[in-house]
Amino acid sequence: MRLGYVNVVEQPASLDKEGARLPAVPTSWRKRFNYSESKAVLAIRRLHQPTHVPVKQNCNRIKESNMTNQTRTCPMATRDEEQWSRDLDEFGFCLVADAIPEQTLESIHTRIHEQATVERTQGLTALDDVQLAGGDDGNQYVYMLLNKGKIFQELLTQPFVSSLVGHVLGDEYLLSDFAAIITHPDNRKMGMHIDQWFMPTPSEPKARGIRSGSVSRRNLLKGPPDAAEGAINPPVVCNVFWMISEFTLANGATRVVPRSQLSGCHPESNDATGAVNVTGPAGTALVFEGRTWHGADVNSSDAPRYGVSTYYCAPQIRQMANLTYGTRRDVLDEMSPELLALLGFKPWGGYGATGDPSAQQIRHGEDTLGELRP
Repeated sequence: MRLGYVNVVEQPASLDKEGARLPAVPTSWRKRFNYSESKAVLAIRRLHQPTHVPVKQNCNRIKESNMTNQTRTCPMATRDEEQWSRDLDEFGFCLVADAIPEQTLESIHTRIHEQATVERTQGLTALDDVQLAGGDDGNQYVYMLLNKGKIFQELLTQPFVSSLVGHVLGDEYLLSDFAAIITHPDNRKMGMHIDQWFMPTPSEPKARGIRSGSVSRRNLLKGPPDAAEGAINPPVVCNVFWMISEFTLANGATRVVPRSQLSGCHPESNDATGAVNVTGPAGTALVFEGRTWHGADVNSSDAPRYGVSTYYCAPQIRQMANLTYGTRRDVLDEMSPELLALLGFKPWGGYGATGDPSAQQIRHGEDTLGELRP
């Protein structure tokens, strides 16, 4: 159907041979079988395997006036603050229109281009754990952006960020990672995943399940994106993903599965059933919670696509980047107390303290008490 500027292609439901809609995985099965390699779960996955090739859908900046009496299949980019929260709750993501002032956007684009070019040409590009296992996939990461230009701090202080991240995570949270992602032409498609993959699967009181310290990407409970019937984990991370370039179908705009945040399951990496490509002009922000299925698509254009991930976590979750240790001292010296707390320099419930659980800011080891003698 045609809505505003965008074609949103309705995707058929997964059907059995008689044309009936496949049922959701029973909650009792999900609770009983916690290992993705179990025969029961493999059978469930085969049962729900789509028999059609997913149609590429497009979720873009659609005029709200054209949505009257229409059933929404995904959020629209908007400046309506209340709509952002409603979209996060319903779809697992929202789109913030005109999220970055134009001059700031240009400065950030230039700084990323300069930094990424030098890191790539001089062989300084670090690979993540997925790339280490499979090789350079054409998705370049520029890590620790706080060290690579003060202009990036402006993405942390945009007014809507605290409102939306707080809506997902609550009163207190930390910056977990801050990196630019450059999707080069002919990159490898990123597998579908959720950001809080490390969370143990909820289980019944006497079920052994997977121990928290044994969770890995190889033993996750996988299933369809249908809403669960029983308890699932709450969101413990939230990503504000900034479109520094225009995101289009041609350059591999991020794929997201609307409403997948309520499934309690992880996706198969190659299962894009129900996914939409979230396209939008440069300066748009895609905000999604940690249970939402997503992954970058293939960039078939002739230019790289630039994005920035500001990834937040609940204060009791270990941060992805060690920002308290890895941020340069000269950068820290110029930071406000609010930004220092966001990086993890403020203890939470006594955790993260360096000798004084009630302190408003932790101290480096050389500034703490050492061995004392009378």
